[in-house]
Amino acid sequence: MRRSARFSTLALVAALVPLSAAPAQAASGLYLQLGLGMGTFTGSELAVQEQPVPGDLPLLGNECCPPPSLASQFRLGYSLFGFGGPEFTFVGAGWRLGGDDSGGAGFIGGGLRAYPIKFVGLFTGLDTNDFPLDIGVGLSFGYSLAGQDFAYTGSFWDLDISFEYKLGSFVSAGIKFDAIFPSYSDFVFTSYSNDRGRCLNGDALQTNPDGSTDPLAAGAAKDGLTCAGRGPKTILLSPQVVVTFHFDLFGA
Repeated sequence: MRRSARFSTLALVAALVPLSAAPAQAASGLYLQLGLGMGTFTGSELAVQEQPVPGDLPLLGNECCPPPSLASQFRLGYSLFGFGGPEFTFVGAGWRLGGDDSGGAGFIGGGLRAYPIKFVGLFTGLDTNDFPLDIGVGLSFGYSLAGQDFAYTGSFWDLDISFEYKLGSFVSAGIKFDAIFPSYSDFVFTSYSNDRGRCLNGDALQTNPDGSTDPLAAGAAKDGLTCAGRGPKTILLSPQVVVTFHFDLFGA
């Protein structure tokens, strides 16, 4: 029995070694990428926390905005002949998770990804199929939602670059850096579920329906307001560790 078990173990190892050492082709076909890292919003305009006093007033200054947070991403795409192609993307960030004042932001959309090394091989004649490093450059657009005590909605565009080492023909791992540029509307939700909130003025500050800023009312129905200000300006910077699984659906 022991000899049989030992033989089975050796056979499994022998089967896995050539698989893990197999030449890794340039990214091609369907791929799934998962990432985990940190996220930091820049600026001091994305006021997501309210003051600890009655009146539902936004907290401004150093404590206004999301602190450094945990960030993750999910990407599903298809690379045409290893050069790049369309991609679905979701990036999320969450801060103070598990607490009463937890908050988060989500970015969902799609775009395009390109692999520059493959293009280098195309124009120089070099065989890059067994090159152990993959570089990816992505550009995506979509819908954004961020909030805690106050919520903001809008669009975004995301520019990212990744550096991955090919661990085998089906998996690679490395690091990715995202710079996400949201464009939030000039309306902020004080109650997202009830579709109520306030307008933002030209300085991205919350105002009453009559335009005054102090004191602030609880907010009005979104459909009943016409805002003429601007949304908060911010950028989410997010370095992450990523793992990508490659599936050649039509390969031999």
